[in-house]
Amino acid sequence: MVRLFAEAGESVTVRRLYVPDLPEAGGAVTLAEAPSRHVRVLRMREGDEVVLFDGKGRAAPARLEFVGDEVVCQAEMPRAAETKRARVVLLLAVPKGSKLDDCVRMATELGVDEVALMQTDRTVPRWDPERERSRIDRLTRIASEAAAQCERNDVPIIHGPQLWSAWLDGMPSEAAGVLFGARAQGALSFDGTPEQVWCAVGPEGGFTDAEIASFEEAGFAVASLGTWVLRVETAVPAALTIVRDRLEPL
Repeated sequence: MVRLFAEAGESVTVRRLYVPDLPEAGGAVTLAEAPSRHVRVLRMREGDEVVLFDGKGRAAPARLEFVGDEVVCQAEMPRAAETKRARVVLLLAVPKGSKLDDCVRMATELGVDEVALMQTDRTVPRWDPERERSRIDRLTRIASEAAAQCERNDVPIIHGPQLWSAWLDGMPSEAAGVLFGARAQGALSFDGTPEQVWCAVGPEGGFTDAEIASFEEAGFAVASLGTWVLRVETAVPAALTIVRDRLEPL
């Protein structure tokens, strides 16, 4: 949500709505089912101001033009965010149950650009390949809702599960890597400002010694999350907060 000020001084909430594509020169945009439902639930009216964002870094002020079975907005020319920062990729061992939803939501709020799901030796959930696309779509919707809430103009890319070793094989040479271990020692630091940071968080049972050794051989630093062993839904925001603090001191 975006806070503006009306002429009389009262606070006005301008809602942010996700759309996959914005017209280059502005124009009419028909909202998809989810943002249309959001408009109707909030009882918004024709003429109300909104902000549309495309999940790729662009946003456009807009006005509701028609609210009915379909919701149509009239958008201005979109503008891209000018801030440049290191790209952060979260390598996350697939957690059990709804914990993954929470991890994706918090990773979005903390500025992650990609979430790469991993299968490790101690990963319990195993995805049905036939349902993978629908699961990724659902997680992307969760990320887009979180982006709207925290005023991000881009939405993280969610990648389906692969073996942890496959992700290491595809890691760019210019990326810096950090693995957060439950009983690791030492604080995280970077030499300069990397273009990318790959941040690995393991399953509830932790990484095996062999996996940690392989990450270290691939150039990953091993860093501590503190004195106590954290649940994965706590470890993810803790790890990402540390990474962000080292890249952009709070």
